[in-house]
Amino acid sequence: MKTLVVLPSYNEVLNIVQLIEQIVASDATYDVCVVDDSSPDGTAERVSEAKQQRPAWDERVQLIVRSKKDGRGGAVRAGFTWGVEQARYQAFVEMDCDFSHDPVALPQGLELLAKGYDVAIGARYPDGTIIGWPPSRRVFSFCANLLARNLIDRSIADYTNGYRFYTPNAVAELLKHEQRHKGYIYLSEMLSHLLRAGCKIAAFPIVFRNRDRGVSNTSLHEILASLRGIVGIAWQHRSGSHA
Repeated sequence: MKTLVVLPSYNEVLNIVQLIEQIVASDATYDVCVVDDSSPDGTAERVSEAKQQRPAWDERVQLIVRSKKDGRGGAVRAGFTWGVEQARYQAFVEMDCDFSHDPVALPQGLELLAKGYDVAIGARYPDGTIIGWPPSRRVFSFCANLLARNLIDRSIADYTNGYRFYTPNAVAELLKHEQRHKGYIYLSEMLSHLLRAGCKIAAFPIVFRNRDRGVSNTSLHEILASLRGIVGIAWQHRSGSHA
């Protein structure tokens, strides 16, 4: 199954090349698309240099550099759009580029797509493992997902983790809708669109490791905005007012 792994880059220059190396070495059918919003840490330059040093990456690693910061969701959409235009991928994956999401789990998600699911979520809840999170982060994640489950759809346990696998049809469904929310809250918006479209969604437990390389950018403002965003998504989900 020819697969495109989209990596939205957000100041992870220390991790990105190592992660790409691990992904492309693990399976010859995996390609990578890095989407960088002109990160000031030189991520794009690092990936470009790595490509020059590794001729085998020429056909398998794509770098998209955008001129302005547009958030994780916008970066993922840009990678998906590029992949769809290539017309050669049977599966799409989004994952963080800081090793919070282990590439070893890629075959598990892809196997669920092969079994007929439209979407597979590498989930922390209810049976996954979270390593290295401070209590404040655990409380925020618990509250956000509890709110989403109660307001949107109880069939999804983890609305806010970005380790996801999609069929081309699921990606096409997502790209039909204008993005309304920025940051990680877009992950919940995406699931709302997919649920309303009748997509078959599965989940499997993962080990989620807090960033031991790189710095978290989550702030109180983003937390409050995320909780408000979930309420807005739920209203749109139930009222049918999606774009």
